[in-house]
Amino acid sequence: MTMLRILTGFFSLLYLSCLASPALAADKFCQQRETILAFSDIVLNGHDALPPAAVDKYGPEAAYLKIRYAGLGNEETRILLAAVLQRSPSSQAADDLVSAWYLHRFGHKAFRGAASAEKFDEMMSGLRISGIRALLLDGGEDLLTKRLAAFPFIPLDTTAGAFTKGGGVISASIVDQSDEFKEKIVRTAEANGVPDIANYLAASENDLSAWDRFIARGSTKGSKVRPDFDANFARAMVGHPRVSGKSPEQEQLQHIFIGMAFEPEESFLESVTVVDGEYKIGALVAQRLTQQIQSGAIQRSGTMDAGWLFGYRTAIDLAGRSQIETNLEKRAYYGKRYVGTSGAFTIRDVIDRLLAVEALQPYVTGKADAVPPRPEDLSNKINWPRWTEMATKVRDDAISPILAADLETFGIVTELLFAKGDQEALRAFIRQAPSGEARLSVANDFAMRLDRACAAYLYHPGEAFTLNGRPIFKFDTE
Repeated sequence: MTMLRILTGFFSLLYLSCLASPALAADKFCQQRETILAFSDIVLNGHDALPPAAVDKYGPEAAYLKIRYAGLGNEETRILLAAVLQRSPSSQAADDLVSAWYLHRFGHKAFRGAASAEKFDEMMSGLRISGIRALLLDGGEDLLTKRLAAFPFIPLDTTAGAFTKGGGVISASIVDQSDEFKEKIVRTAEANGVPDIANYLAASENDLSAWDRFIARGSTKGSKVRPDFDANFARAMVGHPRVSGKSPEQEQLQHIFIGMAFEPEESFLESVTVVDGEYKIGALVAQRLTQQIQSGAIQRSGTMDAGWLFGYRTAIDLAGRSQIETNLEKRAYYGKRYVGTSGAFTIRDVIDRLLAVEALQPYVTGKADAVPPRPEDLSNKINWPRWTEMATKVRDDAISPILAADLETFGIVTELLFAKGDQEALRAFIRQAPSGEARLSVANDFAMRLDRACAAYLYHPGEAFTLNGRPIFKFDTE
């Protein structure tokens, strides 16, 4: 049974009693709000132009931002979520968004009381990070842990990563909650026979002795849980040292993990974890980057740009250009930014675009009178004359819709319009672009970037370390 059928049936039972309930407040009237909503609508209304392989890539984030910034009522939200599920039938993110909203809006007790046992069981079996958070914040820890004791959590992917399995996902979902809240779930998980969940959560508490007390209670004895191994990841997620293993290499790796947990949006440190066969350079970069974020010089809830450029330059200073750029050129970029082309896209390509935009921003904003020289760090793959030509057009408000026909030029112009801060021109240019995946990709990307300059609803502590590019949809944050 699909999530759409489960929740449509459930909603019909609650409809009359809940229709008069107030909508989620659209209280973030920042200057980016209009553009966020415009780009969300482009994504939500342009789904028919997508190729079959891309139908599950776009929609959930746009729908979430529309719900949060437009303050949709229950019926409007229900219709929107049903449309997202119908358009993206295989999207885990879509299911996660829907589960989170229903659980937050109506509560798990109402859900359980109104739905049949079969429908409720279907919903529970498909819960992911956002739905899990909503359930736990609604006091559903006993229900969740009993369910996972009987039916173990299905990993999010096949990587066997620390934050793809039950304990890791649950601890990441509520990383921002108090020790008291986490400890309540630790005790419930222990009582219900899921020590892996208790282990992760105890290690994620700010009170470092909480994990020691958990281990002393003996819940992990006789189980398959690797308490030290998993706890070290949970500790890194909240910026704490390892629980065990204090060799120089292990300490260096922990510094890298902590840095990843502090990085905004996506991780650059992952690309320099191993340099010349060692963790030493990566650890030094991570420590300096973490200091920048903790000091506020780099905004933790912002976009990745400043963190990536700082990390890149620090790595170059420590290890030399040749070594670092070889690393970056070998690593593919799998994030959600930039217009896709037929060629391979690497971490080095991301750095190129960040450097180009940084160099041209003073010119397109009118703070510099002349086109800047080509940055020394820029690779030969960047067509600098093309970038400067487009920068002059952006500066002079001479952008034509025709420029959107070429994918590379479309990507350059949108980046420069965004750097200029001309949201009206950016909206117009993307609206007039040819329909298709490139248009939706860019609209989706900039909606998410602009969110981080406003309410930062899509930000989550530890995101670059724990989410692996997956969104978490929170309806409890202001």
